[in-house]
Amino acid sequence: MGGNGDGDGDGDGESGAVTVIVRVRPLHLTNQAHDDVCRISDNALVLAWTHDIANYAYLPPASYTFQFDRCFGTDSSQAEVYKRTAQPAVNAMLEGFNATVIAYGQTGAGKTFTMEGIPGDREQRGITPRAFEGIFEHIRTCADPSKIVVRASYLQIYNESISDLLRTDRTGLAVREDRRRGLHVEGLSEWVVRSVAEVGRLLARGQSARATGSTRLNELSSRSHAVVLVVVEQASVPPEGSGTAGRRVRVGKLNLVDLAGSERLSGESSGTRLQESKKINTSLSALGNVVAALSERATGRSRVHIPYRDSKLTRLLEDSLGGKCKTTMIALVSPAASAFSESLSTLKFATRAKTVRNSPTVNVGDAVTQDALHRSLEAQLAALHAE
Repeated sequence: MGGNGDGDGDGDGESGAVTVIVRVRPLHLTNQAHDDVCRISDNALVLAWTHDIANYAYLPPASYTFQFDRCFGTDSSQAEVYKRTAQPAVNAMLEGFNATVIAYGQTGAGKTFTMEGIPGDREQRGITPRAFEGIFEHIRTCADPSKIVVRASYLQIYNESISDLLRTDRTGLAVREDRRRGLHVEGLSEWVVRSVAEVGRLLARGQSARATGSTRLNELSSRSHAVVLVVVEQASVPPEGSGTAGRRVRVGKLNLVDLAGSERLSGESSGTRLQESKKINTSLSALGNVVAALSERATGRSRVHIPYRDSKLTRLLEDSLGGKCKTTMIALVSPAASAFSESLSTLKFATRAKTVRNSPTVNVGDAVTQDALHRSLEAQLAALHAE
């Protein structure tokens, strides 16, 4: 989410553009091969509708071509997707930037698979566990790993209410903003983690508490937006004889966002599922409005109002969209003919997101902020070493 203190760094040109990746999930077993409406060529995706598609001959032929930073087909591996999409975000965070990876798409398009993977299957582990592996590999190769602290949090937005997935008694949390912490969720627990194994246990606990349910498109569908937040603080050792003047703490933040999927409401929807779907669609609509407004601003209309406060989700992502963050969006689509309209909607949204410009800055801060950070980090390190 937000940064620490005043930023100091580069936010030039293309480095500030939101990176947009598209991944096409494999056809479901119930779909036929000739129902595939997606074609990928290099970094272009063609969504094509022809009269050859069974049972849909009453619709006129249509073809749409989209260009993205990278496109992954149905045969893409979890390792390849991580390396090309999220690894640069992890590297940026370790350099002291704020970074965000967002998975967006309709229900059943593969967002949670991409972000979390399949528990217990090393080949199929997703972006989140691989990101922590990258962080601890970085720590292992550092000259003084004892000067680094990693903290993790895990939240969900369910029916427009923020709750802590690691302290389930903490619900109805609010997004706040101040100079020292930037945007943050008040009352959200933070857990110091020292190994990939510790992280795995935390993630498993949080995932088990996340709201899920069966929908028309997905037997086990995420019914909430989930965000894993990671903070890495690294203390630099001042040159000998410099006293405290050379003390520096580099703070990087990483947000890993698995959005709930949009779904068309049917006459069969009722009760809890209907309420969930309405809230999900409303928050995703608010996200679309924010991206549309930022897209307008990118054309030079500086007075455009950005409606961040229209939902908890957009307020939480304020730094990630139009702020000081390095952001990557992964748009997930199904190649099935039955999902044509939803895939088209996702790809149009992703195209608008490409026009959003951020101003990434390293979290350095002033001398007072640095001194406070250093004292805080020293206290955390002392507590860890005492355990």
